[in-house]
Amino acid sequence: MLSLSVVACGSDEADSNSNEPATSGDTAGKTLTIYSSLPLQGASRLQAQSVVNGAKLALEDAGGKAGPHTVKYVSLDDSTAQSGAWTPEAESANALKATQDDSTAVYLATMNSGAAKVSIPIVNEAGVPMISPANTYVGLTSDEPGSEPGEPDKYYPSGERNYARIVPRDAIQGAALVTMMKADGCKKVAMTNDKEVYGAGLARVMEQSAKEQGLTIASDDPIDKNASNYRALASKAKGAGVDCFVYSGITANNAVQQFKDFAAALGPDAKLYGPDGVCETGFASEKDGGIPASIAPQFKCTVATLAPDQYPPAA
Repeated sequence: MLSLSVVACGSDEADSNSNEPATSGDTAGKTLTIYSSLPLQGASRLQAQSVVNGAKLALEDAGGKAGPHTVKYVSLDDSTAQSGAWTPEAESANALKATQDDSTAVYLATMNSGAAKVSIPIVNEAGVPMISPANTYVGLTSDEPGSEPGEPDKYYPSGERNYARIVPRDAIQGAALVTMMKADGCKKVAMTNDKEVYGAGLARVMEQSAKEQGLTIASDDPIDKNASNYRALASKAKGAGVDCFVYSGITANNAVQQFKDFAAALGPDAKLYGPDGVCETGFASEKDGGIPASIAPQFKCTVATLAPDQYPPAA
């Protein structure tokens, strides 16, 4: 199933890569359904579309079959046009739709860790396997630092684990961000987080790692994603003698505006950082609505996957 999870989302065509042998009797040669759930609208749509393209390529390579089984691949959208991002209501509806279909084999979701908190218990009770191509929040699978009380057990009401992810958890990414900032010579860092499960959790991990590595986090400010600007926070950071800025969150939560304001306040020598939540075209490319090209040389991000050249060549 791991090879299937790599291509986890977003087409209404068939998909398959299962290596499991066909069973005998009336289960052989059936049509099975793989549901995926991604934010196909808003700032994350370009990142989601990349996953869609990967799914289509895998589908073509597999011939739409898994052994003797025909696999129907159904893409669901967990975002809305109004929000421009995933919503709990949309993700809950998608998970319920998948569990109510007797042909469902796997639920390939989600891109956002907060959305996973919504859907894991739903599909867990139904006994549907769930695989995420992107979730990194610690508490989904572990009670390590960065998690919240009761995690991860509260997401698995059946008592059995049905969820897996193919990317490292944020205990690793948070430490990597701090290591990079320290190696780049950062002395005092201003941090903001988007208050979502992923952003707030990663911020907690970075704060702990910064203490361990001797890097000063001058502030960790939860932001209002609907604010028109963040000049007051940026001005506060400048007054505190901050030389680096890191945002813990996703592009859709007004990330571009934050970086514009902090870059303007801290100046051209300041270093800017972000996690995998912004390490994508919708944030990094000015022509796609991302940060201005003028501040791009100041920016670095981490992404919790292998480098592209480490994957097998693909058409």
